[in-house]
Amino acid sequence: MNPLAQTIFLALFAMSFTCTAFAEPEWKASLGVSAEYTDNAGEEHDGEEDFITALRPSLSYNREGGRLLFQSAYSGDYRYYTRETQDKEFNHDLRVHALLEAAEDFFFLDATETYRLVNEDRTRGDVREEDSTSELVQQNTFTFSPYITPRFGERASAKIGYAYSNIWYDDSDKDSKDIHRGFLDGDYELSDRASLLSGYSYTMELSEDDTLDRHIAYLGGRYEYSADGDVYLKLGPQYSRYRDRDTSSTSLYWDAGLNHDFGPVLLGLSTGISFDDDPDTGETYERRYATATLTKIWERTRASVYATLEDYEDSADGGSYDDNDSGGVESTRRTAFGLNVSHELTTRLTGSLGFSHDFDDSDDNTKRWYANLGLTYSLSESMNLSAWYRFKDSSSDDIDEDFRVNRVGVQVTYLF
Repeated sequence: MNPLAQTIFLALFAMSFTCTAFAEPEWKASLGVSAEYTDNAGEEHDGEEDFITALRPSLSYNREGGRLLFQSAYSGDYRYYTRETQDKEFNHDLRVHALLEAAEDFFFLDATETYRLVNEDRTRGDVREEDSTSELVQQNTFTFSPYITPRFGERASAKIGYAYSNIWYDDSDKDSKDIHRGFLDGDYELSDRASLLSGYSYTMELSEDDTLDRHIAYLGGRYEYSADGDVYLKLGPQYSRYRDRDTSSTSLYWDAGLNHDFGPVLLGLSTGISFDDDPDTGETYERRYATATLTKIWERTRASVYATLEDYEDSADGGSYDDNDSGGVESTRRTAFGLNVSHELTTRLTGSLGFSHDFDDSDDNTKRWYANLGLTYSLSESMNLSAWYRFKDSSSDDIDEDFRVNRVGVQVTYLF
């Protein structure tokens, strides 16, 4: 956590104790001890087996009331490899969010801090529980945003503000980045169910290698077509320019989604563009995505299926929209789909299983299969016993990405 983040969160945390209008805080803490066997600790072509002992503390604190919302959650994972195939590890996951209503219904201060493991190669998507810590790195993202929400009559409102973000890694070889963003978002209510949307943002990303300027403008709408469903769309142009490389691009920006509750089944559709930092290269990838999710909930069972298509594009090396170069844009397309099921076998025993597959169009022709099976038994109100099996198969023309991993483990968790 950088000094600015520490100052902001310590001030807001202290405020949560001095404000008399707060409800009682919610504390949760646990400590888990686990033992796991893996036949490929380093996720290598000819990997070595090992036994892993882990200590996993967790703590969360939430408080809401008055004009301040404060939410925090931390979990740690200390790992010791018996046969020393890997070095000792102590990985952290921290999520903190604070929102202060400085002036009632008008001026807000919003701060978030996220410290987590991410893939060194961003085009591999998010980290899965079947992954080992090989080729992962700890990423810290801090964002502080003051903004105002003026209203113009009974139907029109706006959100106007500034956001500062800082991204850094616990690996000194990875580049850090400062991001400054100014934004204006407008909302005009046509009726109780429909609104017109509009907005503009300017972003400046500062890294060791270059400065990126990005402008986005959009128009759109939001419509609640029934009590069970809504849809929204934002659409407009975006312009990006790397100052030092003297390259620029113009393309289409969009953000759209649909949610519908069919009763027994929930449907979620989303598509859009996000901008993600890649730890390996230090570049910002333009991620174009489309995701569909179906969720079914029974009395004791929850099941969901999903499919995702992602395209990661790096136009910094001279893309098809470059002012000075008509070469091709470098991109990687990734496809993923999967199934997750959890079932309450008894009042004390819960089972879960998952299956997923993803592949990309890179020259290595890498395809990955994942599977997991787990059981959790409540020994008492304050103690749980868990067991799991996790499988990962990576098939690739690159021998370093061609391997298979089987992991079996048990964990005892005490809830304070």
